[in-house]
Amino acid sequence: MKNAFTASTLTRPDVQRLNSAFAWVCALLAVALPLAVFYQLVTTPTEGLLLRSGVSLSALQAAMLDVELWQRALAVLLGMVPVCCASYGLVCAMRCFSGFSQAEYFSVRTVRYLRGFAAGIFASVVTGLFASTLISVVLTAGAPAGQKALSFGLGSNELLTLLFAGMVWQIAAVMGKAVALAEENAQFI
Repeated sequence: MKNAFTASTLTRPDVQRLNSAFAWVCALLAVALPLAVFYQLVTTPTEGLLLRSGVSLSALQAAMLDVELWQRALAVLLGMVPVCCASYGLVCAMRCFSGFSQAEYFSVRTVRYLRGFAAGIFASVVTGLFASTLISVVLTAGAPAGQKALSFGLGSNELLTLLFAGMVWQIAAVMGKAVALAEENAQFI
């Protein structure tokens, strides 16, 4: 038995409620994630931030590490950049799902928000790679000679997230062409 996919399927109340729920979850995460990351960055000891950046120190190296307030503040600021990019992406996703919940599926605005989501997630990963590297440099800047660190890490999670963002970007591009084609066809009728 085949399931027919029609416009009425997309406007069913349960589908609209699900889109509305996704919009609310995206809005909640767009606010909660930056707050949680800020709290975590401020309360994590310097050694923990370095370990998170890919730098492991011995107990002796950690004891010799002299981090000033400006270094710590800069590390927190750098750590906030990726989550702020992700938050932007989540706000775009929220607007996209809000449009879906109002039966606005193929519009220039929906495509723009979907692309904004993809761009925010892509930027989050890229800035995360550079922020992690810069945090390792900033926090070890005052270390004795030979104890400074430069760390860079690219793992499968980052690669898969970049692939996901690229796929969403391309889906939005195809949707954009569909919207343009629909508008062009509507002019002939």
